[in-house]
Amino acid sequence: TIKPATAAANGNSASTEVLDLFGSRDFLDADSARQALAPLLAAGSAIKQVRFSTKSFGIDAAQVAAEALRVVAGTLEHADMSDIIAGRPENEALEALRLMSAALATAQLKHLNLSDNALGEKGVRAAAPALQQQGLEFLSLQNVGCSVHACKAINELLPAASSLAGLHLFNNMSGDEGAHHIAKLLARSTAMADFKMASSRVGPEGGISIAKALLAGAPALMWLDLSDNPLTEEVAPALSALLAAQTNLKYLNLNDTSLTDEGVTGVCKALTGSAPQLEVLELALNEITPTGARSVVMAIAHKQQLTRLNLRENELEDAGAAVLARGLATLPALKVLELCANQIKRPGALAVARALAGRKEARITGFELLALDENAISQEGIEQLRQVLKDGFGSDNMLGPLDENDSDLSGDEGNDVAEDAREDDELTTALAKTSI
Repeated sequence: TIKPATAAANGNSASTEVLDLFGSRDFLDADSARQALAPLLAAGSAIKQVRFSTKSFGIDAAQVAAEALRVVAGTLEHADMSDIIAGRPENEALEALRLMSAALATAQLKHLNLSDNALGEKGVRAAAPALQQQGLEFLSLQNVGCSVHACKAINELLPAASSLAGLHLFNNMSGDEGAHHIAKLLARSTAMADFKMASSRVGPEGGISIAKALLAGAPALMWLDLSDNPLTEEVAPALSALLAAQTNLKYLNLNDTSLTDEGVTGVCKALTGSAPQLEVLELALNEITPTGARSVVMAIAHKQQLTRLNLRENELEDAGAAVLARGLATLPALKVLELCANQIKRPGALAVARALAGRKEARITGFELLALDENAISQEGIEQLRQVLKDGFGSDNMLGPLDENDSDLSGDEGNDVAEDAREDDELTTALAKTSI
């Protein structure tokens, strides 16, 4: 028996305004679909949000869904149609998409999620009626087989994208050529505030196209995620120009983009004079050395709202950790610092811990996580580290697991790496400046 779930998708929505079918994997036929969608089909239904995820719709079930969606076309604004054709033959899946998309086109959708469906170009075109909503503000196409041809179709099907404020693409095989097509769409998306194109095999050429398009068409970005793409340092000039123009940016994810010190330095130089509201900065897996760490510190100095900094799996070593420690005092809101797998030993770890615990806000802001696993901190260093945190925070609960820390590699830990960092005059000057 399929029971309709009416729990709100978020805590602010009344249950009478939301239909959420997420749960067990069920293959619906016409009868079970009618039962599951009863709240939509009811007379006077005024549902604003639907989520059909985890329910697989064949043609018969899609016909019922189309009927139900048309009933609430006057009130429906948010349609999560992710993962709705699993296990169906291609022809049946495409027809089901056409039926439901045609029905969605009768509503005035603001939010559409088609993620986790094996769309490809055929599926994208089957969903054309829903995609072509004039007032669409957010579109998610994550893990949908968004090939070069599918990206081209997306660009063609959204000729008027002035209302589109959010576009999420993830785990696709778009490549540089696909990114070029998406860039054409972005250049028309003047309201774009939230863009994600992660894990999409985008290289330098595609990354440059994306950055230039966003600079031309999206003056007020708040969220940018280009993680897990081989962008390399070649994308840095275009990306830096984009970031230098952003005053509203709150989230930047450039994890695993092969920027190296050269690229990170360019990006961070741009951030030094922009993004005063930045809350999250993700730069993991970018081969950042102590040289790059210096640029990171200068970029984040006095970012009063920065709550999370991720530098895991780089090459900071103790010298880089000590440089980073100098900037932590300027970050009153910081709650999470990720430094796993950076070849850090006792001196670097202690420099970071002392800087965090020494902030005047240490006991006020509720620091949550200092991640130092997969480094080479000695057992003595770990004990000292815990004591520093206890002295500063009243507890060492914020120290993350150290299961993969290799104390046998700690070696000679007698050097005071913090002293070299304190003698960096240019860094001292940058840290002494007032907030942007």
